[in-house]
Amino acid sequence: MIHQYIKDNFKHLLFYFIVLAILLVVSSLYGQLKEPIFYSLVLIGVIGFLFTMLDYMHYRRRITLLHHLAESPENAADNLPLTGNNEEFAYQQLVQALHESYQNYITKEEERYTDRSDYFAMWAHQIKTPIAAMHLLIDDKNMPQEKEQLFRIEEYVSMVMHYLKADDVSKDFVLAEYSLDSILEEAIRHYSLQFIQKKLKLNYTPSHLNICTDEKWFLFVVEQLLSNSLKYTPKGSISIYVKNENLIIEDTGIGIEAADLPRMFEKGYTGYNGRKDKKSTGLGLYLCRKVLDKLGNTIRIESEIGSGTKMLIGLGTCRNVS
Repeated sequence: MIHQYIKDNFKHLLFYFIVLAILLVVSSLYGQLKEPIFYSLVLIGVIGFLFTMLDYMHYRRRITLLHHLAESPENAADNLPLTGNNEEFAYQQLVQALHESYQNYITKEEERYTDRSDYFAMWAHQIKTPIAAMHLLIDDKNMPQEKEQLFRIEEYVSMVMHYLKADDVSKDFVLAEYSLDSILEEAIRHYSLQFIQKKLKLNYTPSHLNICTDEKWFLFVVEQLLSNSLKYTPKGSISIYVKNENLIIEDTGIGIEAADLPRMFEKGYTGYNGRKDKKSTGLGLYLCRKVLDKLGNTIRIESEIGSGTKMLIGLGTCRNVS
């Protein structure tokens, strides 16, 4: 920090040394005044050194405070160090004005976001009524294609609801100890009709484990991963089991391009399969990663084209059911 101080105050320090140099020149030209000028030089040097040290300490405190404010800039504009310098004061006023302008912008954007979220939340709730009515209309009839399309509509509505809550997902958590098998079996029941329609074999191995999680959100993640496996597995099987403290959902589907694997959890990224399908939103895996990060779990993908896909969820702390 001393180097930076010298750089910032170079002009003042240079002027100080020029004055000392002039006094030395005058002392050499007027030999009879050499002793008084020598004492003057010593006095000026001591006073200059003390003032420089005091100024450096003040400079260091200000820089340290500014670095501290930079780490939490939310309230920085109201906690800037005091200054008697008119130029610095003008800059501080400019910073405060920009901060107020930014805060007004954020407030307006939050209001717009809230309005949009409220609208879509209302839409998602209202659309459930005609969906339920459609279920009643087709339940007693042999209409497998209509049932499948209605199921997809419900999936998209569920995605909207979870996406709206994604930014504040942790506020919705109710953490407790749950049976992992109960969560998995509920997800399997939810997609049982799709297994039957696609004639896919399910290999499910009960884990007999309890995990600390939020049941609703963990179920959402499992359902999303099962939905992806069903979507991209035209034939064969889907296996669900626990190995090495990982919940694994493995399919014999079309697999994922190696170039797509590092980006599969990015928001809106659909990859080659998604572009080919033309119906993928690129939100499912993004939401899964976001939810699991909040829950303290990990998720990763192992896949090869033509060899299927493994989705591995790190379960963290879990215990056997007694």
